[in-house]
Amino acid sequence: MNYTKYLLIALAIASVGSTQAAERAPNPFITHMFTADPSAHVWEDGRLYVYPSSDIKGKGYKDMDGYHVFSTDDMITWKDHGEILHSRDVEWGREQGGWMWAPDCAYRDGTYYYYFPHPSGPKAKTSWKIGVATSTKPASDFKVQGYIEGLQSLIDPCVFIDDDGQAYLYRAGPGAPHAVKLKENMMEIDGEEIEQIGLDGIREGPFVFKRNGIYYTIYPDDFPKFNKMRYAMSDNPLGPWECKGVFLDSTDVITTHGSCVEYKGQWYLFYHNGALSGGKATNRSICFDKVFFNDDGTINKVEQTLGKNK
Repeated sequence: MNYTKYLLIALAIASVGSTQAAERAPNPFITHMFTADPSAHVWEDGRLYVYPSSDIKGKGYKDMDGYHVFSTDDMITWKDHGEILHSRDVEWGREQGGWMWAPDCAYRDGTYYYYFPHPSGPKAKTSWKIGVATSTKPASDFKVQGYIEGLQSLIDPCVFIDDDGQAYLYRAGPGAPHAVKLKENMMEIDGEEIEQIGLDGIREGPFVFKRNGIYYTIYPDDFPKFNKMRYAMSDNPLGPWECKGVFLDSTDVITTHGSCVEYKGQWYLFYHNGALSGGKATNRSICFDKVFFNDDGTINKVEQTLGKNK
């Protein structure tokens, strides 16, 4: 018997198995710092970029003070592009800093637009602004251009650009969720804000995407103690929406917030948990898992794969 031959075959099989097992990074996929509220996008360079907020070790949500960007081209190796924006860069922001909460990013005609909520005065709840920073690069050289005027004090911006080129800004929390059209310059509203009807139990953090002609809003619900992720569907980007229920159960932290994106033929949900901090709601960690749709467009329950690489 040729034992060398069989040994080589066994090693080859083991190698293939190892490659298949490593088709993605295990959750949480960012472990050197605390991150939350991930907004994922695929840009023209073929990479998937994630724009999260940043928790500070041992501090609370009021102290969140800067933003990093992460990217990948294989879902295994993730690059930290470093801090792209800090409260000290925001001239119109509150003097005390902090409160740099969930952001989003959009791309139009060679420019990346980075949207972030930040208070402009000492009373955060009544002075929220949606700031805008721009760059010709997806993960560096962002400069604050100001904030979007004419908006009520709400947080958690999401910007969705439809197939016809029309851009929409969505926000929520506290209070009812609202959406408004944006002008082509991506920094001015076009018309009045419209309350989003049908998002049952929404707490904050709406994220809008489109698949096969159907518009989706995903959002954290407001059923404490631990929020879950719900989704709603519509044939119009401004609703009304039909809530379809929960598609991500609670994690080990009170909050939830996320985004949904297709990359290389597979849809993924990005969200956060408290795996690195023992469930501390102010020291969170971003994760991602596969999303599967039914023929009618509804979404199956997402399986949370903590610590797994499949």
